[in-house]
Amino acid sequence: MKFAVSGRIWLKVLAGALSAKLLVILAMVFNLCSGSFVMTDSAAAAASKSSSTRTDANFDGDKACNPELLELLRVKMAKLDEREQALDKKENDLELLKQDIEDKLRQLKTLQTKLEGPVKKRRFQEEQKLQHLAGVYSSMDPVRAATLLDKLDEDTVTKLFAIMKSKKVAKILANMTPEKAARVSQRLYGKTEDE
Repeated sequence: MKFAVSGRIWLKVLAGALSAKLLVILAMVFNLCSGSFVMTDSAAAAASKSSSTRTDANFDGDKACNPELLELLRVKMAKLDEREQALDKKENDLELLKQDIEDKLRQLKTLQTKLEGPVKKRRFQEEQKLQHLAGVYSSMDPVRAATLLDKLDEDTVTKLFAIMKSKKVAKILANMTPEKAARVSQRLYGKTEDE
């Protein structure tokens, strides 16, 4: 979105510069053809910035307009008009692109909202199942619970122990195989350290 806005500003600045250049050229043509050469401060400043405009210090106001100069100015004016039209087209294209991006962002936000609902529901269901399972293992004899938990993967055991009371976890860990008990303890320690 920032690109479209800064692009539009850039195009307006260029269009303004081209319009100022065009006004300087028109003023020069008018002044040259009327037999005098008067340039305002702003026109002089714009003319000095432009390498294609000509400030003629040796201008003789009594001479008639040079047809070659007039033709050159007409060609330059035509090119400036083409550039201005191209800038207007690019500005319109940028505006359409900006609208398209905003539409796509709205669609993505709508899709994200639709997807968040089922994901939250599934997480809630998994937490409920884990709570239930933790309750089951907590109510079991520690020796029997240790035998069953030895057969589960360490990730699941770690999640269950994180929910259960410390006294019950200690009794179960004491009855698990030492290797698995050490790995699960390390995971529990790592889990509490991250949180």
